[in-house]
Amino acid sequence: MATTLVERLVTKLAGTGSRKASRRGFLAAATLTGTALAVDPWGYLTKPQSAYASVCGPGASCSAGWSAMCCSINNGQNTCPPNTYPGGWWKADRSSFCGGAARYYIDCNAKPGHHFHCHCNQSNCDHRYVACNVFRYGQCNTQVHGVTAVVCRQISCLPPWQLYPGKCGHSSATDNNTAKHNAPCLTKANTYPRYVTFPKAEHVLHRDESLRAGQYLTSTDQHTTCVMQADGNFVIRNERGVIWQTRTAGVARGGRVTMQANGRLAVLDVDGVVRWQSPAPRSSGRPAMRLDNDGRMSVWLNHGTVLVWRTNTRTP
Repeated sequence: MATTLVERLVTKLAGTGSRKASRRGFLAAATLTGTALAVDPWGYLTKPQSAYASVCGPGASCSAGWSAMCCSINNGQNTCPPNTYPGGWWKADRSSFCGGAARYYIDCNAKPGHHFHCHCNQSNCDHRYVACNVFRYGQCNTQVHGVTAVVCRQISCLPPWQLYPGKCGHSSATDNNTAKHNAPCLTKANTYPRYVTFPKAEHVLHRDESLRAGQYLTSTDQHTTCVMQADGNFVIRNERGVIWQTRTAGVARGGRVTMQANGRLAVLDVDGVVRWQSPAPRSSGRPAMRLDNDGRMSVWLNHGTVLVWRTNTRTP
């Protein structure tokens, strides 16, 4: 009697789990099987290969011509190895590894003057090239001239210009053929940005309201916060730390940040002297400051209908 795909899956999972006597071993096997199904479901269910091999996805052989994942050759670390640098990047859209968002592939090129031997990785099922492809997209570290071998690929759900601020640009290249490229070590080196969850708080500062030392607003998704620090600096924070500040530390120590009736967000010192303020609105109306889920802080008039000013900040 013919078996269904589900029956074959259950049989494979049960067989894998039986080799591990402990509950932890069975759960680990189930996790690996789940990853294999996400990467190569048809191959795992219909071909005589292990879940471990399926995790690497398509194009994992050396003859396929792709570069290896950095974690496969860098002691499990999903970062550029020593004597390499981020030389450029591309993306695959709607990646299941990144919750439906883009997945980014950052080429780690050899630094000029450093030689790497071209070979096929053998540390796991990721048998792709190491230092064989001499190529560069070039959106990162443009101050480094020349084209060297791509040693490996760093994988990220965080855009490269946020992963490497000031070093990688926004100019985009896309290759969806690489969407399921993977390696076993990437199941441990999570490619998602690790969001910080801040304490719940209001996300709007209304007219004539203030934040004093230690008081804060938090975006509704709790991944961004803005804080009036005791030293007088007003800052925005997310998982990367401080991403914006008024630079009023010291001069506004013990002061406050307030949404003024004139439509300006202002940092005042203990004597009420303005030490920083946002641009003035071009029209009148009831103002409010809002901290949004996308990581931007903005000033609006008339119940959010007229934008006055916003920060150039971002939380993925």
